[in-house]
Amino acid sequence: MPEIVSPFITSHAVEQFQKRISPLGDDAALAVIRAGIEQATNIRVLPDGNTWRIRTRRPFPFEFRAVCVMDAERGSPVVVTILRGDSKVMRKLRRRTQTRWEHL
Repeated sequence: MPEIVSPFITSHAVEQFQKRISPLGDDAALAVIRAGIEQATNIRVLPDGNTWRIRTRRPFPFEFRAVCVMDAERGSPVVVTILRGDSKVMRKLRRRTQTRWEHL
């Protein structure tokens, strides 16, 4: 599992956190994102090999997924966006689509 050490967090990621997760102030959102990434144990390398999906889970106050890429110029990972942590909606959609077509 890759270790994400002190990633740079973009302003876009902070805005997405505020929009999708919680309307905290900029500094508070930045602190929550950083703390979530530091305590996360669910880190997955995506197929391109240069992108990571970091998932925070409860009991952490907020559940979200952070998408990081390695920035060659900085020499460190960059958090580019924040997504909702629950994928329940996608699981429901997949199940509904599968059951719709199984009877044919």
